[in-house]
Amino acid sequence: MKPTAIYSAALALALAVSSAFAETAVTDAQLTKFADAYRAIVVLSQEYAPKIKAAADAAAAEAINVEAQAKMLSAVQGAGLSKEQYQEIATQLRNDPALLQRVNDILQKTAAPQ
Repeated sequence: MKPTAIYSAALALALAVSSAFAETAVTDAQLTKFADAYRAIVVLSQEYAPKIKAAADAAAAEAINVEAQAKMLSAVQGAGLSKEQYQEIATQLRNDPALLQRVNDILQKTAAPQ
């Protein structure tokens, strides 16, 4: 078997496995946790983006980015999800408009009054 055929087979298998994850039912409780984590990540992104942009050099920017990533992971775990669960739901949202609408509804219902 040629190496390209092996890579193609591996890619096909990986896509099949990700498709299986994409069809996993997501509960309202999981979506609420996802929405909480998402909201926290957006706030952290808004906080850290200017800091990264203003960093003195690439090393400083990377250090700030690492700090931001750690806080984002902490926010996901604080919402009651693992990094993998968060990523699986995010992947499903890209492919499932109805699921995306459910998350948007949760975000709108739980939005802080302005």
